[in-house]
Amino acid sequence: MPSALDIIDARKVFRTPEGSTLTALDGISLRLASSEFVTLLGPSGCGKTTLLRTINGFESLDSGDVVIDGQAVTQKPAHRRPVNTVFQRYALFGHMSVGRNVGYALEIAGKDKREIRTRVGEMLDLVGLSGLDKRSISQLSGGQQQRVALAQALAAKPKLLLLDEPLSALDKNLRQKMQQELKALQRELGIGFIFVTHDQEEALTMSDRIAVLAHGRIQQIGAPTELYQRPANLFTADFVGESNLLPVRCDGRTAQLVDGQTFAAPRAPGSATLLLRPEALSLTAPAGPSLSLTGTLRETFYTGTDHQVVLHAPAFGEIRALLRTGQSLPAPGAQMTLYAAAEGLHIIDEVAP
Repeated sequence: MPSALDIIDARKVFRTPEGSTLTALDGISLRLASSEFVTLLGPSGCGKTTLLRTINGFESLDSGDVVIDGQAVTQKPAHRRPVNTVFQRYALFGHMSVGRNVGYALEIAGKDKREIRTRVGEMLDLVGLSGLDKRSISQLSGGQQQRVALAQALAAKPKLLLLDEPLSALDKNLRQKMQQELKALQRELGIGFIFVTHDQEEALTMSDRIAVLAHGRIQQIGAPTELYQRPANLFTADFVGESNLLPVRCDGRTAQLVDGQTFAAPRAPGSATLLLRPEALSLTAPAGPSLSLTGTLRETFYTGTDHQVVLHAPAFGEIRALLRTGQSLPAPGAQMTLYAAAEGLHIIDEVAP
């Protein structure tokens, strides 16, 4: 599949006001296929926004290369790169109409007025705002302004669209609606999207692949199901979704928990960590091999579709489970046993602190 973007060993170091240095990008390499939706996910300060800014040319690299649609752009200024960016705070002109905002970049480029009108109409139709070209920006809702920003960014037909937390200012319901619309829009356009967020649920919902960043490095990149079900390290396991992390000792064929339970684990001998996702636990023992965790029920939280359960198991500490409604739960303070089927077990070759 053709490549929309190649980032090769990108490095960027900033000097702090105190005179020390901060490594924002520490040898990052990333390939984005054409028509792929990739999300950069990580906590504040992990390097995701810096990486985005080196792609659109707002920040220069200390070393490494950026290649867009087969063309090296590392030395090109921002206005010479075939990308556009939608920011967290939409770059809209309040004194201009919706249509003028969408067509502004085309005006600056000297395009014919008829061509601009046609393109503006196409973009407003694409984002569901047909007929609003004469309206003032101040007369639009937050969701409509977000759509105008998208139309504005897409009007110049970029090879790549970058989105820097563009949904963070929206309320929950509108945000979820816009997530679906953005993904549908990306499929319709067939161009590469790079989306920056610190919201794991947003990343899991929208992405073809997710790159998890921490300390200026990519910790893991893969499909949402891969990152969630088979995280490569403790950072990814803990950052993407809720996790129960239990110490185990491997002997080459099996892994043993601190309470003596064992399960099949053909891997190198040594200490490791067992990941149990909350939804992998159940109240009933499965037919096949499983682990059991017994303790005192501390708390339950009803979410409408599930019960979030907090169990204190003497051998393991706090265990969190997600149980479907309709199951009978004991009262807090009672003893309870949770079960984990073998297919829900995942070992990480790191030792949890």
